[in-house]
Amino acid sequence: MRDALAGRDIGAVFRFLHQRGWSWAAIAQATDIGEQRVREIANGKRRVENYDVYVRVAVGLNIPRDYLGVGLRPADGDGTLTGAVTAPAAPARLTAALRATLELATPAKADGGESPDLGQFEELVMQAWEDRRRNGHRDTTLSLVAGFAGSGKTEFSAFLSSVTGWALLDKDVLTRPLVESMLAALGGDPNDRHSPLYLSQVRPVEYRCISNATFANIENGISTVVTAPFLAEVTDPQWVRRIMHRCAAASAHLEIVWVGADAETMHTNLQRRDAARDTWKLSHWDEYLAAIDIATRPAIPHFYVDNSLSSAVRLIDEAQRVSEWLRR
Repeated sequence: MRDALAGRDIGAVFRFLHQRGWSWAAIAQATDIGEQRVREIANGKRRVENYDVYVRVAVGLNIPRDYLGVGLRPADGDGTLTGAVTAPAAPARLTAALRATLELATPAKADGGESPDLGQFEELVMQAWEDRRRNGHRDTTLSLVAGFAGSGKTEFSAFLSSVTGWALLDKDVLTRPLVESMLAALGGDPNDRHSPLYLSQVRPVEYRCISNATFANIENGISTVVTAPFLAEVTDPQWVRRIMHRCAAASAHLEIVWVGADAETMHTNLQRRDAARDTWKLSHWDEYLAAIDIATRPAIPHFYVDNSLSSAVRLIDEAQRVSEWLRR
């Protein structure tokens, strides 16, 4: 088993567990990988190559992360981590990455706020980077990162959190056990994220949990990056206005970032992350695309990140490299 883990042979790991009494469904539930994909991985028809999937396997199966090479690595003679860069990023490089990737986006009928200031947001990020090094203090910031499934929200949010030291709240990490338990109790599919049952009875509770957790941080002066699709929320000026008022009451800055991508990129990203909750989307891709509008944007001025595979700047690639280094 140690050899299989060292070689990141997840198929061998799954076969080992199955031979010792684990059902394919139990492995799928623990790792958040669809049962059919678990079988394909175990049968050698599919190979796991995504860092985040390795992490999910390690955490879900209670395997020490360093066994899979996704934990802390031994330090070499000068105290740096083996295989790691000497620093996560230089300030000038971070500034260039932010400027090259973030665009100001103002809807034709903006409602509920003034246009965001890219320079101010950049200054907040850079100051947080400096404060993290010096253990200083900075005004509270709420960075709300939204977008469709597979757009790259999680990677961008991890990058922003790693650079700034701001707390990170990810919808799937925060609410997945609750959502799956509610759906099962209501007689639904735990991996459902599209049916009327989920949309009407589960999603409102899920997003209320996210909001409560977010403002528990903000009202205690903890800058926070929160990521979720927020599709219905950020397109509703009244919802955004309520969030702005709550931030103002807590003397916090609000920044909204929309991470966008074309359909091909989103499909590729969903396939790579092998999450059970994406099974329906991937199996009914044309139906899913017909039900959404990729041109959707927040109803008020915001920052836009183009994460399409064809875009000139791939911040998500940089985000992945930096966040992987910081998580070793």
